[in-house]
Amino acid sequence: MDIRDLKTFIYVVDNQSITVASEKLGVNQSTVTKRIYNMEEMLKGVLFNRKTRPLQLTSLGEKVYFKGCFILKQLESLENFHQQPDVVETKKIRIGIPQTLVDDLLDYILYESKKTELLYEVDISSGWGRSLIQQIQDEEIDLATFMIPSNISIPADLLFSKIGTLEFVVVCKKGEAYKYTNFEKCSKKGWILHPEGCCFRESLASLLYERNLGFYINREIFGLDLQLQSILKGEGLGIFPKPFFDKFSLKNNRLERVKLEDFPLYLNVGVVKSPSLGNEEARVFFDIVKKHYF
Repeated sequence: MDIRDLKTFIYVVDNQSITVASEKLGVNQSTVTKRIYNMEEMLKGVLFNRKTRPLQLTSLGEKVYFKGCFILKQLESLENFHQQPDVVETKKIRIGIPQTLVDDLLDYILYESKKTELLYEVDISSGWGRSLIQQIQDEEIDLATFMIPSNISIPADLLFSKIGTLEFVVVCKKGEAYKYTNFEKCSKKGWILHPEGCCFRESLASLLYERNLGFYINREIFGLDLQLQSILKGEGLGIFPKPFFDKFSLKNNRLERVKLEDFPLYLNVGVVKSPSLGNEEARVFFDIVKKHYF
């Protein structure tokens, strides 16, 4: 694999645009397109759904994206070896954060980890929940934090330490909650969700299918803040951890919670560690996440 192809692919995903990626990389659009086709030919699969705008990843594309980000970070660390002093290197603790929690947790974990020697050196990456679980099982990362919806089972072989539970809420544009007196009416409005791979989306789909209700996706959008902005425009409903909605509401009060008696889901919050990591490091990380949400 040509590393330029991988880097180009990641630029396209991050910017959701071939045009923007070509500008940032300083190459023409045909070169970007060619590099994407090189990747697909090597992987023998399609990375993007080309019928959508902006571009959306296929399930293969999601796996390649998160694995590719990990590979590029490792290459960057190799390139910087010559700048590092000849001392015994402190082992970095590799931490995974779900894509949905990055904006909320990244800076906080970096700040709090500096207060303890056990987590002073951390390397943080993000991914969808399923991807992070696989990385834990393959010992590519040491720790990960999760908010797992209550109707999704946790693999039995994971060393999952539960911290607590959070409310999972349905959100709509302010002044419209009265329209959605039950979950069926919500389903007919349609949803603003992350692309396939997100456990929040998987959980919602499972509940809808269980009740024989339609699963209507109005828009697929990366990032909770962008989803909330779309809901503000009346483009659909969303599901969010209650603390995220409360935090957004402090800056913008044009959204409201849809109070439903037939929406039973909640979120199990916890930390997963790899078998090779010490319990003390895991306990420190557990306490950091617990302090933030509870």
